[in-house]
Amino acid sequence: MFCLWLTAPVEAKKVAELTGMSRAAVSALVATLERDGLVAKDRSLDDGRAVQLSLTAKGLQAITSDFHAHNSREREWAAAVPSKLGSAISPVVTASRRPFDIDEFEGRPGGTRHGHSG
Repeated sequence: MFCLWLTAPVEAKKVAELTGMSRAAVSALVATLERDGLVAKDRSLDDGRAVQLSLTAKGLQAITSDFHAHNSREREWAAAVPSKLGSAISPVVTASRRPFDIDEFEGRPGGTRHGHSG
């Protein structure tokens, strides 16, 4: 669901690519999430054979609530890190606080850009 939150609407094959899951695993997971009212499947406007995935209002509420709880837990853990160690890992923590940029992610080695390798 986190992947959909960041990229939706998106094709299932792109979700598989971004998450490292197989297409079959994505399909099975989406079926469950759709049944539970968290994910919607719609035909692509560009390609009627392709399916676009997106979060429903219920799915959006669930992922934002879960994300805030997770982020709160991470802040608690970070507060418990001794200051000497904290300064050593500070660049990692700072980088993780930047807004997620899907274009930057896709442009990294091993990632894809606009459905093309490289």
